[in-house]
Amino acid sequence: MIRRVCLFLVILSSLPLASAAQNAPQNAAEKPGFAGRVAGLRKKDGFFPYYWDEKKGELLFELTPAALERQFLYFTALGSGVGSTEMFADRSSFGQSMVCRLWRAGMRVLVIQENTNFRATGGNADLRHSVDLSFPTSVLASLPVEAEQDGTLLVNANSLLLRDAFDLLSQLRRPRRAVGGMVVRGSAPEGASWRLDEGRSIIDLDNTGSFPLNTEVEALLTFSSDGESDLNQPDPHTLSLRQHHSFAALPSPGYTPREQDVRVGFFGESFQDFSQPFDRPISRVFISRWRLEKRDPNSRLSEPVKPLTFYLDRAIPEVIRPAVRRGVLWWNAAFEQAGFKDAIRVEDLPEGASPLDIRYPSIQWTNRSGRGWSVGQSHTDPRTGEIVHSVVQLDSHRMRTVNNYWQAVMPSTKGNEEPSLDAFAGLDNLDPQLTSEQVMLNRIALLTCHEMGHVLGLEHNFVASTYGRGSVMDYFAPRVKIRPDGSADLSDAYMEETGSYDRFAIEWGYSQGKPDDSREQESARLDAIVKAGLAKGIVWGNYEDPRWNAYDDGTDPVAWLKEVIPVRDALLAHYGPQMLRAGEPNSMLSSRFALVYLFHRYALGAAVNVVGSAKIPPSLAGDGQAPVSVWPVESQKEAVRLLLGALNPAELEVPVGLWKSLAPVENRERDTEQFTSSAGYLFSPHDGARAVAESVLEGLLDPRRMERLAVIAHVEKNGLTPAALVSQIVSAGFSTPAKTPAQEDLVAAVQSEIAERLMILAADGDATPEVQAAALAGVREAQAAARKGGSTTLERLDREITLFLADPRQNTPRVKGSGAPAGPPV
Repeated sequence: MIRRVCLFLVILSSLPLASAAQNAPQNAAEKPGFAGRVAGLRKKDGFFPYYWDEKKGELLFELTPAALERQFLYFTALGSGVGSTEMFADRSSFGQSMVCRLWRAGMRVLVIQENTNFRATGGNADLRHSVDLSFPTSVLASLPVEAEQDGTLLVNANSLLLRDAFDLLSQLRRPRRAVGGMVVRGSAPEGASWRLDEGRSIIDLDNTGSFPLNTEVEALLTFSSDGESDLNQPDPHTLSLRQHHSFAALPSPGYTPREQDVRVGFFGESFQDFSQPFDRPISRVFISRWRLEKRDPNSRLSEPVKPLTFYLDRAIPEVIRPAVRRGVLWWNAAFEQAGFKDAIRVEDLPEGASPLDIRYPSIQWTNRSGRGWSVGQSHTDPRTGEIVHSVVQLDSHRMRTVNNYWQAVMPSTKGNEEPSLDAFAGLDNLDPQLTSEQVMLNRIALLTCHEMGHVLGLEHNFVASTYGRGSVMDYFAPRVKIRPDGSADLSDAYMEETGSYDRFAIEWGYSQGKPDDSREQESARLDAIVKAGLAKGIVWGNYEDPRWNAYDDGTDPVAWLKEVIPVRDALLAHYGPQMLRAGEPNSMLSSRFALVYLFHRYALGAAVNVVGSAKIPPSLAGDGQAPVSVWPVESQKEAVRLLLGALNPAELEVPVGLWKSLAPVENRERDTEQFTSSAGYLFSPHDGARAVAESVLEGLLDPRRMERLAVIAHVEKNGLTPAALVSQIVSAGFSTPAKTPAQEDLVAAVQSEIAERLMILAADGDATPEVQAAALAGVREAQAAARKGGSTTLERLDREITLFLADPRQNTPRVKGSGAPAGPPV
């Protein structure tokens, strides 16, 4: 018995040795020495040197002890796009700008995104440490250590690179789109639920490289879904695109951040600074701008030490390239006012270079399946706001959009030529100084200049149209005037240089004081620039200010609407088959019809904005600006009269001859530029009437606008009250006589719009009681008017109101959509 126990103990004691003997070679195979692991692998030196293991499809970063101790910039973007107007996911769309660091933890290296939203810029080390520990960081990836030699690590970077770094999955679930100059989240689409398929995702070495100050890596990621979705991909269940990673050294010391002034429209990096004195705001913003330094700091006008060089995408068509270059270089005039000569240069993107390589700020040609936005986007150092890279995306459809617009207002004078730049030849006979090609190129130059403004740091300025063409950072519809003979005058369609605001903003953002100026002297210098601009009427705007309107073109929205309505009426009167080129599909007349019929849409919207409004410029105490100035009451009332006049049936009517020319699309997909008609393949004039009514009534009956009317009526003599506005709307809709049976139908369509929108407002729980009461009184007034009419349409409306009054919760109507084409067409 004792012998058996001893034998068992001997065997048992030998097991760990056997196990260790078996595991030793296996562990050695898993973790070979540094030289063994990289044997036969290609190495690329640079900011993050890397090795490529082709057999395993793995990219290995070589991290020195110095690399493990330094912070670095990390940018994400899309190397290829979805090409859809339904989401903000185009080629070279930018993701996050991050400050990151590495932290070794055993046999792993964590990639940590620093939290730059909370800081203590002027505090001691203990305060900074306290702030760091008070708020979370984000671990983006955990990289396995595969080998080590003298403190240098070899890590597998695939978990960092083969992830959805751009966060496309969030876009697929809730798409982002550019609307009115702002990027907004949409609602969740129905159908497909997407996920990243790592098994079908790889690193693309052909688009990967490393350089002394940056390392660029691109990965092809595949997303899969059990459902079906149409995002321009060939397989409805599979979506593959490229995501780009940029790792870069922190900018060298010497850059001085510039604090935001709310009176100048710059983008910026916002953060809370816990080292601020208790009597100073904790929230701070450093504006976004490039590092630009004078070669001669003591000279008023000096060349920069390093010019800002932007590179033209080789995909930009040759005929377009001069216009793009011209639009970029317009900014040099603004920089001269800031003290820099030839601050901006333009070169062609080197062959084979990527616009996402941070060495090449680029102007890129972007293609989508339909017309969409152009955009200027920048990567900044989140600590300071310094811009280190940018890409301007120019929508390639803009040429066609401009062409489409001009074909709608200019009669054809040519024969059977192909639709090309000669499509603008109709202009030649009207203005011999303006060639057809120049019109389109002027628009492209202006578009480029606008988007360049964004990558120089500037926000939009939709107020600038009120002091002439004050800024390229406004949105522009073409300036169209009517000659005495009824023809369109396009000789001054677009501005062709930077405006007074652009030069002022660049001066404030980029100019430099004397090298030995104190902080107080520099602050006073910048404040003087702003006050000098204000004295000249050069202002930026608050987003809610009634002057903040896209696509407007006048010093006063009310006066501008007076000018636009006759132009719109003249264009509509001259619109017909003569606008088509020989051989062009007749359906194109329908595709361009909305451009003419709704030509006044932006003027209507601008006039709506003055009703129940006040000017609210960004201001500082002591700068001489009134914080709140109620829009003149008489001007508000004039706006209402003009807006309701646009609902007159004579203004809404479509001539019978024109209606018979509005052919539907031939046997192909529906053209999104056409009205989606409630009559199917025939255009319904009722839809047109509803579209104009929508422009007017949706804005006037906004519950917050109505409440502002109530507030203003208490502080301004003879102010327009909500009840008075509602009564005017009902009176205009139910008292305007129709002269023809066709006009009777249009009147009925407007009456339904008025009554139903009033019912919706009366039942709106978010509206104030006084606004609901005014809307309810309007509903009863509309019912009383309907009962006097005697038509079957008015009988239906009377019954609808009766049901609503009996049970508003169950019988609140839904307004029928007008079917007008979506999105700004200009």
